[in-house]
Amino acid sequence: MATEDVSLDLSTLLSSEERDFLIRNNGDQVKVSNLVGKIVGFYFSGSWCGPCRNFTPLLVEVYEQLSSKGDFEVRVSDLVGKNILLYFSAQWCPPCRAFLPKLIEAYHTIKGKGNAFEVIFISSDSDQSTFDEFYSEMPWLALPFGDERKQILSRKFKIKGIPAAVAIGPSGRTITKEARMHLTAYGADAFPFTEEHLKQLEEEIEEKAKGWPEKVKHELHTEHELIRAKRKACICKGCRETGYSWSFYCKECDFDLHPKCALKEDEKNSNELTLFEVKVRIFVIYIQRNYKKVRL
Repeated sequence: MATEDVSLDLSTLLSSEERDFLIRNNGDQVKVSNLVGKIVGFYFSGSWCGPCRNFTPLLVEVYEQLSSKGDFEVRVSDLVGKNILLYFSAQWCPPCRAFLPKLIEAYHTIKGKGNAFEVIFISSDSDQSTFDEFYSEMPWLALPFGDERKQILSRKFKIKGIPAAVAIGPSGRTITKEARMHLTAYGADAFPFTEEHLKQLEEEIEEKAKGWPEKVKHELHTEHELIRAKRKACICKGCRETGYSWSFYCKECDFDLHPKCALKEDEKNSNELTLFEVKVRIFVIYIQRNYKKVRL
């Protein structure tokens, strides 16, 4: 069936002398002017219509999926004044897949605190289907697959490898090209990625490190003791995540454990020793109280 190509002015079509707004199902009003530049669908339906009631849940599901992922047209102007993270990544890249869960966790935490923050996925995937599959795991915005702006941004920020994350401040100024490293080291606490904030986090870690032991033994590496050391980048053999800054390290075996992994096990052993000591003391008290009976 042929469709008629009609250009419509939403402001004229949906506004009247009495009203210039639409309503949500919770009663909130939405200005018609807020819809300009967006993809808008008109859904003609009625509660008395059986096919309508069957179709509505499907439409709701699709709407929520597209809304949550930002697949409705989003104007660049809508991002002005926000903290933006450009996320260069691809499904074929193992480090990208390993970093994605940490970025998703940080994204929800940062957004949950009410911060004006958004992530934009910039794909290096080889085809549309792979892009769609990988992007389906992400809760943020993306450049369309094959968008020419990908090459422009890669050149501008001199992206030489992925995953990479570039933080841009509300004014449009580049804050850091090493946001991936900071997110790996500090998680959501790295936000808003400014030099002053990151310096404060580093000072807090340095102060905390003073309370860590110089050496630890760990069941994952029984050959040698692990020495507390500063490391630029390493892969923890415990949680398998990339780490920066401090590590408990065996130089001879090139073996790293993040402090959280190394000291958690050390704390566990400490608790077990304490429990053992308690049991010994209980046994001694029992013997002392029953000494006469035992001697008879």
